[in-house]
Amino acid sequence: MNKSAIVPEIVAALRAEFETLRLTSQKTRAAGNDEESKSEGKYDTRSTEDNYLADGLARQARAVAEAATAYADFLPPPFPPGAPIDQGALVELAFPGETHWFFIGPAGGGIEITIDATPITVLTPESPLARQLIGLTTGQTTESPKAAIRSVE
Repeated sequence: MNKSAIVPEIVAALRAEFETLRLTSQKTRAAGNDEESKSEGKYDTRSTEDNYLADGLARQARAVAEAATAYADFLPPPFPPGAPIDQGALVELAFPGETHWFFIGPAGGGIEITIDATPITVLTPESPLARQLIGLTTGQTTESPKAAIRSVE
């Protein structure tokens, strides 16, 4: 697996998500402040709801931008055979009947990227699965979900 391509892919995915959230927030704010959105009575809350939604989208966009910033100087360390899993590890887990790849990064949990035609899900150290994985080595298993660690890069 080309581990050096992971961080740039994560940053690109985060930037794309940021741009989507930013544009959606702007459009929602514009709709909420549009002349046609003005309240037609005390129970008409469309404008208020649009502005609350725009605020929430803007907060999400800021969080995504901060996640991208967390990768600015992040260089995943190498993990020699037998090394315990930690931040920066690329982990292959074998679940009953299937395998999945996970990257433990400083931010951006839940982002899915594809490297060498292989989907990889980003986990943060705070996530329940990453908390189980950190400190384990190849051949060990997680409790919930039940999975065996096939490789650590």
